[in-house]
Amino acid sequence: MKAPEHVHDIAVADDARARSSAALTLVSLAHGINHAQGALKPLVFPLVLRDLNFGYGELGIMLGVASAVGGLLQLGAGALGRILPRHQILGIGNASVGVCFVFVGLAQSYFQFFFWTVMSRVGGAAQHPVGASLLSHHFKKRKLGTALATHFTAGNIGTAMIPLCAAILISLWGWRGTVILFAVPAILVGIAMSLWLKDPASSQIRHEARTSTFWQDSSQVIANRNLRWILIAAIVAAGGSGHGIISSFLPLYLNHNLGMDATAIGVVFTLMNIGSIFGPMLGGKLADRYHPQRVLLSAYLLSAFTTLIIPALGSSYVGVAIASLILGVTAFGTHPILQTLVTHTTADSSRDTGFAWFYTATFLAGAFWSPAVGYLSEWLGLTVAFVAMAASFMLASACVLFGRFHRIAIGQEPGAIAQRHH
Repeated sequence: MKAPEHVHDIAVADDARARSSAALTLVSLAHGINHAQGALKPLVFPLVLRDLNFGYGELGIMLGVASAVGGLLQLGAGALGRILPRHQILGIGNASVGVCFVFVGLAQSYFQFFFWTVMSRVGGAAQHPVGASLLSHHFKKRKLGTALATHFTAGNIGTAMIPLCAAILISLWGWRGTVILFAVPAILVGIAMSLWLKDPASSQIRHEARTSTFWQDSSQVIANRNLRWILIAAIVAAGGSGHGIISSFLPLYLNHNLGMDATAIGVVFTLMNIGSIFGPMLGGKLADRYHPQRVLLSAYLLSAFTTLIIPALGSSYVGVAIASLILGVTAFGTHPILQTLVTHTTADSSRDTGFAWFYTATFLAGAFWSPAVGYLSEWLGLTVAFVAMAASFMLASACVLFGRFHRIAIGQEPGAIAQRHH
Protein backbone atom coordinates (compact mmCIF):
# COMPACT_ATOMS: atom_id res chain seq x y z
CA MET A 1 0.00 0.00 0.00
CA LYS A 2 1.38 3.43 -0.96
CA ALA A 3 2.20 5.86 1.81
CA PRO A 4 -0.03 8.95 2.01
CA GLU A 5 3.00 11.18 1.43
CA HIS A 6 3.87 9.31 -1.78
CA VAL A 7 0.29 9.57 -3.04
CA HIS A 8 0.32 13.29 -2.26
CA ASP A 9 3.61 13.76 -4.17
CA ILE A 10 2.17 11.97 -7.21
CA ALA A 11 -0.94 14.17 -7.10
CA VAL A 12 1.18 17.32 -6.86
CA ALA A 13 3.36 16.19 -9.79
CA ASP A 14 0.28 15.38 -11.89
CA ASP A 15 -1.22 18.79 -11.11
CA ALA A 16 2.06 20.53 -12.07
CA ARG A 17 2.17 18.64 -15.38
CA ALA A 18 -1.43 19.59 -16.11
CA ARG A 19 -0.72 23.26 -15.40
CA SER A 20 2.38 23.16 -17.61
CA SER A 21 0.45 21.54 -20.45
CA ALA A 22 -2.31 24.14 -20.17
CA ALA A 23 0.26 26.94 -20.18
CA LEU A 24 2.01 25.53 -23.26
CA THR A 25 -1.30 25.10 -25.09
CA LEU A 26 -2.65 28.58 -24.38
CA VAL A 27 0.64 30.47 -24.80
CA SER A 28 1.36 28.69 -28.10
CA LEU A 29 -2.21 29.22 -29.30
CA ALA A 30 -1.92 32.93 -28.51
CA HIS A 31 1.35 33.08 -30.47
CA GLY A 32 -0.28 31.41 -33.46
CA ILE A 33 -3.19 33.87 -33.35
CA ASN A 34 -0.75 36.78 -33.05
CA HIS A 35 1.07 35.69 -36.21
CA ALA A 36 -2.19 34.90 -38.01
CA GLN A 37 -3.30 38.49 -37.44
CA GLY A 38 0.04 39.68 -38.78
CA ALA A 39 -0.37 37.52 -41.90
CA LEU A 40 -3.88 38.93 -42.41
CA LYS A 41 -2.78 42.56 -42.59
CA PRO A 42 -0.98 42.47 -45.98
CA LEU A 43 -4.11 40.92 -47.51
CA VAL A 44 -6.35 43.78 -46.39
CA PHE A 45 -3.97 46.64 -47.17
CA PRO A 46 -4.96 46.97 -50.88
CA LEU A 47 -8.62 47.30 -49.87
CA VAL A 48 -7.90 49.61 -46.94
CA LEU A 49 -5.84 51.99 -49.08
CA ARG A 50 -8.77 52.30 -51.47
CA ASP A 51 -11.51 52.60 -48.82
CA LEU A 52 -9.70 55.02 -46.51
CA ASN A 53 -7.96 56.89 -49.33
CA PHE A 54 -4.28 56.86 -48.37
CA GLY A 55 -1.14 55.78 -50.24
CA TYR A 56 2.02 53.73 -50.05
CA GLY A 57 3.94 56.44 -48.23
CA GLU A 58 1.42 56.63 -45.39
CA LEU A 59 1.31 52.83 -45.26
CA GLY A 60 5.11 52.67 -44.99
CA ILE A 61 5.13 55.19 -42.15
CA MET A 62 2.48 53.22 -40.28
CA LEU A 63 4.36 49.92 -40.69
CA GLY A 64 7.64 51.49 -39.61
CA VAL A 65 6.14 53.04 -36.48
CA ALA A 66 4.32 49.81 -35.58
CA SER A 67 7.49 47.74 -36.03
CA ALA A 68 9.58 50.13 -33.93
CA VAL A 69 6.98 50.23 -31.17
CA GLY A 70 6.66 46.44 -31.11
CA GLY A 71 10.42 45.95 -31.00
CA LEU A 72 11.25 48.56 -28.37
CA LEU A 73 8.40 47.46 -26.07
CA GLN A 74 10.04 44.03 -25.69
CA LEU A 75 12.10 45.67 -22.94
CA GLY A 76 9.03 47.12 -21.27
CA ALA A 77 7.33 43.72 -21.33
CA GLY A 78 10.36 42.15 -19.71
CA ALA A 79 10.35 44.79 -16.98
CA LEU A 80 6.68 44.10 -16.22
CA GLY A 81 7.29 40.35 -16.11
CA ARG A 82 9.71 40.78 -13.22
CA ILE A 83 7.08 42.17 -10.86
CA LEU A 84 3.62 41.18 -12.15
CA PRO A 85 2.08 37.72 -12.76
CA ARG A 86 3.08 36.84 -16.29
CA HIS A 87 -0.10 34.99 -17.16
CA GLN A 88 -2.01 38.20 -16.44
CA ILE A 89 0.35 40.25 -18.62
CA LEU A 90 -0.15 37.78 -21.47
CA GLY A 91 -3.89 37.52 -20.92
CA ILE A 92 -4.55 41.25 -20.80
CA GLY A 93 -2.12 41.84 -23.66
CA ASN A 94 -3.74 39.32 -26.00
CA ALA A 95 -7.26 40.45 -25.12
CA SER A 96 -6.27 44.05 -25.80
CA VAL A 97 -4.86 43.03 -29.19
CA GLY A 98 -8.27 41.58 -30.00
CA VAL A 99 -10.04 44.75 -28.89
CA CYS A 100 -7.66 46.85 -31.01
CA PHE A 101 -8.43 44.67 -34.03
CA VAL A 102 -12.14 45.35 -33.55
CA PHE A 103 -11.39 49.08 -33.76
CA VAL A 104 -9.10 48.49 -36.75
CA GLY A 105 -12.04 46.87 -38.52
CA LEU A 106 -14.27 49.83 -37.60
CA ALA A 107 -11.75 52.52 -38.61
CA GLN A 108 -13.17 55.32 -40.74
CA SER A 109 -9.97 57.25 -41.44
CA TYR A 110 -6.24 56.75 -41.93
CA PHE A 111 -5.52 58.19 -38.49
CA GLN A 112 -7.88 55.72 -36.79
CA PHE A 113 -6.45 52.79 -38.75
CA PHE A 114 -2.91 53.97 -37.94
CA PHE A 115 -3.61 54.45 -34.22
CA TRP A 116 -5.31 51.10 -33.58
CA THR A 117 -2.77 49.19 -35.67
CA VAL A 118 0.07 50.60 -33.58
CA MET A 119 -1.85 49.99 -30.33
CA SER A 120 -2.28 46.33 -31.30
CA ARG A 121 1.52 46.04 -31.33
CA VAL A 122 1.61 47.47 -27.80
CA GLY A 123 -0.63 44.69 -26.49
CA GLY A 124 1.24 42.01 -28.41
CA ALA A 125 4.72 43.08 -27.29
CA ALA A 126 4.68 40.74 -24.28
CA GLN A 127 4.04 37.56 -26.27
CA HIS A 128 7.65 36.73 -27.11
CA PRO A 129 9.69 37.62 -23.99
CA VAL A 130 7.03 37.02 -21.33
CA GLY A 131 5.62 33.91 -23.03
CA ALA A 132 9.05 32.32 -23.38
CA SER A 133 9.97 33.22 -19.79
CA LEU A 134 6.70 31.79 -18.43
CA LEU A 135 7.26 28.49 -20.27
CA SER A 136 10.88 28.29 -19.08
CA HIS A 137 9.66 28.34 -15.46
CA HIS A 138 7.01 25.72 -16.19
CA PHE A 139 9.30 23.21 -17.87
CA LYS A 140 12.83 23.94 -16.59
CA LYS A 141 14.98 20.89 -17.52
CA ARG A 142 12.03 18.75 -18.57
CA LYS A 143 11.58 19.12 -22.33
CA LEU A 144 12.53 22.79 -22.18
CA GLY A 145 13.75 22.93 -25.78
CA THR A 146 10.63 21.18 -27.05
CA ALA A 147 8.35 23.57 -25.14
CA LEU A 148 10.09 26.69 -26.46
CA ALA A 149 10.11 25.20 -29.97
CA THR A 150 6.36 24.52 -29.76
CA HIS A 151 5.75 28.14 -28.81
CA PHE A 152 7.92 29.39 -31.70
CA THR A 153 6.46 26.94 -34.23
CA ALA A 154 2.89 27.91 -33.38
CA GLY A 155 3.66 31.39 -34.68
CA ASN A 156 5.04 29.99 -37.95
CA ILE A 157 1.94 27.82 -38.38
CA GLY A 158 -0.24 30.90 -37.94
CA THR A 159 1.77 32.71 -40.61
CA ALA A 160 1.74 29.80 -43.07
CA MET A 161 -1.85 28.60 -42.73
CA ILE A 162 -3.87 31.81 -42.56
CA PRO A 163 -3.41 33.64 -45.90
CA LEU A 164 -5.55 31.28 -48.03
CA CYS A 165 -8.30 31.09 -45.39
CA ALA A 166 -8.23 34.86 -44.87
CA ALA A 167 -8.42 35.52 -48.61
CA ILE A 168 -11.60 33.44 -48.85
CA LEU A 169 -13.15 35.22 -45.84
CA ILE A 170 -12.31 38.64 -47.27
CA SER A 171 -14.04 37.72 -50.54
CA LEU A 172 -17.15 36.67 -48.58
CA TRP A 173 -17.37 39.23 -45.76
CA GLY A 174 -15.05 42.06 -46.80
CA TRP A 175 -11.95 43.26 -44.99
CA ARG A 176 -13.80 44.82 -42.06
CA GLY A 177 -15.76 41.69 -41.16
CA THR A 178 -12.67 39.50 -41.52
CA VAL A 179 -10.51 41.73 -39.31
CA ILE A 180 -13.20 41.78 -36.60
CA LEU A 181 -13.59 38.00 -36.87
CA PHE A 182 -9.83 37.57 -36.28
CA ALA A 183 -10.18 39.67 -33.12
CA VAL A 184 -12.44 37.13 -31.40
CA PRO A 185 -9.87 34.31 -30.82
CA ALA A 186 -7.37 36.75 -29.32
CA ILE A 187 -9.93 38.06 -26.84
CA LEU A 188 -11.07 34.55 -25.84
CA VAL A 189 -7.53 33.21 -25.40
CA GLY A 190 -6.56 36.32 -23.43
CA ILE A 191 -9.47 35.80 -21.04
CA ALA A 192 -8.62 32.09 -20.69
CA MET A 193 -5.01 32.94 -19.80
CA SER A 194 -6.06 35.42 -17.14
CA LEU A 195 -8.57 33.03 -15.54
CA TRP A 196 -6.97 29.59 -15.81
CA LEU A 197 -3.20 29.96 -15.88
CA LYS A 198 -0.90 30.50 -12.92
CA ASP A 199 2.58 31.98 -12.81
CA PRO A 200 4.90 29.24 -11.49
CA ALA A 201 7.53 31.70 -10.28
CA SER A 202 7.78 31.51 -6.50
CA SER A 203 7.12 34.45 -4.21
CA GLN A 204 10.84 34.40 -3.36
CA ILE A 205 11.71 34.97 -7.03
CA ARG A 206 9.20 37.83 -7.22
CA HIS A 207 10.74 39.35 -4.06
CA GLU A 208 14.25 39.07 -5.55
CA ALA A 209 13.03 40.80 -8.73
CA ARG A 210 11.53 43.69 -6.75
CA THR A 211 14.75 44.32 -4.77
CA SER A 212 16.51 45.61 -7.90
CA THR A 213 15.48 47.82 -10.79
CA PHE A 214 15.07 46.59 -14.36
CA TRP A 215 18.23 48.45 -15.37
CA GLN A 216 20.22 46.91 -12.51
CA ASP A 217 19.08 43.48 -13.66
CA SER A 218 19.90 44.46 -17.24
CA SER A 219 23.47 45.37 -16.31
CA GLN A 220 23.83 41.99 -14.57
CA VAL A 221 22.38 40.16 -17.53
CA ILE A 222 24.61 41.95 -20.05
CA ALA A 223 27.61 41.31 -17.78
CA ASN A 224 26.97 37.58 -18.23
CA ARG A 225 29.58 36.57 -20.82
CA ASN A 226 27.57 33.64 -22.16
CA LEU A 227 24.45 35.73 -22.69
CA ARG A 228 26.43 38.48 -24.43
CA TRP A 229 27.67 35.97 -27.00
CA ILE A 230 24.16 34.55 -27.41
CA LEU A 231 22.89 38.05 -28.21
CA ILE A 232 25.79 38.71 -30.60
CA ALA A 233 25.22 35.38 -32.38
CA ALA A 234 21.50 36.13 -32.77
CA ILE A 235 22.22 39.64 -34.11
CA VAL A 236 24.78 38.38 -36.63
CA ALA A 237 22.62 35.45 -37.79
CA ALA A 238 19.71 37.83 -38.37
CA GLY A 239 21.38 38.64 -41.68
CA GLY A 240 19.87 35.40 -42.93
CA SER A 241 17.28 34.25 -40.43
CA GLY A 242 16.05 37.65 -39.24
CA HIS A 243 12.44 38.75 -39.48
CA GLY A 244 11.51 38.57 -43.15
CA ILE A 245 15.06 38.42 -44.61
CA ILE A 246 15.16 35.08 -46.41
CA SER A 247 11.36 35.04 -46.75
CA SER A 248 11.43 38.35 -48.62
CA PHE A 249 14.42 37.81 -50.89
CA LEU A 250 13.97 34.16 -51.90
CA PRO A 251 10.80 34.85 -53.97
CA LEU A 252 12.56 37.83 -55.60
CA TYR A 253 15.51 35.64 -56.58
CA LEU A 254 13.24 32.92 -57.94
CA ASN A 255 11.37 35.42 -60.11
CA HIS A 256 14.02 37.93 -61.16
CA ASN A 257 17.04 35.62 -61.50
CA LEU A 258 15.46 32.28 -62.40
CA GLY A 259 12.35 33.53 -64.15
CA MET A 260 9.95 31.26 -62.27
CA ASP A 261 6.24 31.98 -62.58
CA ALA A 262 3.93 32.63 -59.63
CA THR A 263 2.87 28.98 -59.28
CA ALA A 264 6.43 27.66 -59.19
CA ILE A 265 7.45 30.35 -56.69
CA GLY A 266 4.42 29.47 -54.54
CA VAL A 267 5.44 25.81 -54.39
CA VAL A 268 9.06 26.59 -53.45
CA PHE A 269 8.01 29.22 -50.91
CA THR A 270 5.47 26.82 -49.38
CA LEU A 271 8.19 24.19 -48.98
CA MET A 272 10.35 26.68 -47.11
CA ASN A 273 7.39 27.55 -44.86
CA ILE A 274 6.83 23.85 -44.19
CA GLY A 275 10.47 23.63 -43.17
CA SER A 276 9.99 26.62 -40.87
CA ILE A 277 7.25 24.68 -39.07
CA PHE A 278 9.17 21.43 -38.58
CA GLY A 279 12.62 22.99 -38.12
CA PRO A 280 12.03 24.61 -34.72
CA MET A 281 10.45 21.42 -33.34
CA LEU A 282 13.41 19.37 -34.57
CA GLY A 283 15.87 21.90 -33.15
CA GLY A 284 14.11 21.97 -29.78
CA LYS A 285 14.00 18.17 -29.48
CA LEU A 286 17.67 17.86 -30.44
CA ALA A 287 18.58 20.56 -27.90
CA ASP A 288 16.84 18.45 -25.22
CA ARG A 289 18.85 15.39 -26.22
CA TYR A 290 22.27 16.87 -27.07
CA HIS A 291 24.15 19.95 -25.92
CA PRO A 292 22.58 22.98 -27.62
CA GLN A 293 25.97 24.22 -28.89
CA ARG A 294 26.41 21.14 -31.09
CA VAL A 295 22.89 21.48 -32.49
CA LEU A 296 23.24 25.24 -33.06
CA LEU A 297 26.60 24.93 -34.83
CA SER A 298 25.24 22.22 -37.10
CA ALA A 299 22.18 24.32 -37.97
CA TYR A 300 24.21 27.46 -38.73
CA LEU A 301 26.75 25.62 -40.89
CA LEU A 302 24.06 23.76 -42.82
CA SER A 303 22.14 27.03 -43.29
CA ALA A 304 25.27 28.70 -44.69
CA PHE A 305 25.95 25.81 -47.08
CA THR A 306 22.33 25.68 -48.28
CA THR A 307 22.15 29.45 -48.78
CA LEU A 308 25.29 29.31 -50.92
CA ILE A 309 24.15 26.32 -52.94
CA ILE A 310 20.81 27.85 -54.02
CA PRO A 311 22.46 30.24 -56.54
CA ALA A 312 24.88 27.48 -57.57
CA LEU A 313 21.97 25.20 -58.51
CA GLY A 314 20.98 27.57 -61.30
CA SER A 315 17.58 26.85 -62.81
CA SER A 316 17.25 23.35 -61.35
CA TYR A 317 13.68 23.55 -60.05
CA VAL A 318 13.83 20.34 -58.02
CA GLY A 319 17.21 21.23 -56.54
CA VAL A 320 16.12 24.73 -55.54
CA ALA A 321 12.89 23.36 -54.04
CA ILE A 322 14.74 20.80 -51.91
CA ALA A 323 17.33 23.38 -50.84
CA SER A 324 14.56 25.79 -49.81
CA LEU A 325 12.94 23.10 -47.67
CA ILE A 326 16.27 22.39 -45.96
CA LEU A 327 16.90 26.10 -45.45
CA GLY A 328 13.49 26.49 -43.82
CA VAL A 329 14.34 23.66 -41.40
CA THR A 330 17.83 24.85 -40.48
CA ALA A 331 17.54 28.65 -40.50
CA PHE A 332 14.29 28.79 -38.55
CA GLY A 333 15.31 25.89 -36.31
CA THR A 334 18.00 27.96 -34.58
CA HIS A 335 15.61 30.24 -32.66
CA PRO A 336 14.37 27.79 -29.97
CA ILE A 337 17.96 26.58 -29.47
CA LEU A 338 19.07 30.13 -28.71
CA GLN A 339 16.10 30.56 -26.38
CA THR A 340 17.10 27.38 -24.54
CA LEU A 341 20.58 28.82 -24.05
CA VAL A 342 19.09 32.09 -22.74
CA THR A 343 17.16 30.08 -20.15
CA HIS A 344 20.23 28.16 -19.02
CA THR A 345 22.36 31.30 -18.65
CA THR A 346 19.94 33.46 -16.65
CA ALA A 347 18.82 33.18 -13.03
CA ASP A 348 15.12 32.70 -12.29
CA SER A 349 14.72 36.26 -11.02
CA SER A 350 16.30 37.79 -14.15
CA ARG A 351 14.79 35.44 -16.75
CA ASP A 352 12.27 38.02 -18.00
CA THR A 353 15.04 40.61 -18.38
CA GLY A 354 17.20 38.15 -20.31
CA PHE A 355 14.43 37.30 -22.75
CA ALA A 356 13.49 40.99 -23.10
CA TRP A 357 17.02 41.82 -24.25
CA PHE A 358 17.16 38.75 -26.49
CA TYR A 359 13.98 39.67 -28.37
CA THR A 360 14.85 43.35 -28.51
CA ALA A 361 18.21 42.46 -30.05
CA THR A 362 16.68 40.12 -32.64
CA PHE A 363 13.90 42.54 -33.61
CA LEU A 364 16.25 45.50 -34.00
CA ALA A 365 18.84 43.37 -35.82
CA GLY A 366 16.20 42.38 -38.36
CA ALA A 367 15.32 46.05 -38.83
CA PHE A 368 18.99 46.79 -39.59
CA TRP A 369 19.65 43.81 -41.84
CA SER A 370 16.54 44.23 -44.02
CA PRO A 371 17.59 47.51 -45.66
CA ALA A 372 21.25 46.39 -45.73
CA VAL A 373 20.42 43.24 -47.71
CA GLY A 374 17.96 45.22 -49.82
CA TYR A 375 20.54 47.81 -50.92
CA LEU A 376 23.16 45.10 -51.43
CA SER A 377 20.72 43.31 -53.75
CA GLU A 378 20.06 46.56 -55.64
CA TRP A 379 23.73 47.46 -56.07
CA LEU A 380 25.39 44.06 -56.62
CA GLY A 381 22.53 41.66 -57.36
CA LEU A 382 20.56 39.01 -55.48
CA THR A 383 23.26 36.37 -55.86
CA VAL A 384 25.67 38.52 -53.83
CA ALA A 385 22.90 39.03 -51.25
CA PHE A 386 22.67 35.24 -50.81
CA VAL A 387 26.43 35.15 -50.25
CA ALA A 388 26.00 37.82 -47.55
CA MET A 389 23.24 35.77 -45.88
CA ALA A 390 25.52 32.71 -45.87
CA ALA A 391 28.32 34.85 -44.40
CA SER A 392 26.01 35.90 -41.56
CA PHE A 393 25.45 32.23 -40.67
CA MET A 394 29.20 31.55 -40.78
CA LEU A 395 29.94 34.53 -38.55
CA ALA A 396 27.22 33.37 -36.14
CA SER A 397 28.97 29.98 -36.00
CA ALA A 398 32.19 31.78 -35.04
CA CYS A 399 30.29 33.62 -32.28
CA VAL A 400 29.09 30.26 -30.93
CA LEU A 401 32.69 29.01 -30.80
CA PHE A 402 34.05 32.25 -29.28
CA GLY A 403 31.23 32.19 -26.73
CA ARG A 404 32.26 28.69 -25.61
CA PHE A 405 28.66 27.64 -25.19
CA HIS A 406 29.85 24.10 -24.47
CA ARG A 407 30.73 25.32 -20.97
CA ILE A 408 27.09 26.11 -20.20
CA ALA A 409 25.92 23.45 -17.74
CA ILE A 410 22.77 22.05 -19.36
CA GLY A 411 22.38 19.17 -16.91
CA GLN A 412 21.45 21.45 -13.99
CA GLU A 413 18.36 23.50 -13.38
CA PRO A 414 18.34 26.53 -15.68
CA GLY A 415 19.92 29.56 -14.11
CA ALA A 416 22.01 27.68 -11.57
CA ILE A 417 25.28 28.59 -13.25
CA ALA A 418 24.11 32.19 -13.66
CA GLN A 419 23.26 32.45 -9.98
CA ARG A 420 26.75 31.27 -9.04
CA HIS A 421 28.27 33.66 -11.61
CA HIS A 422 26.57 36.68 -10.03
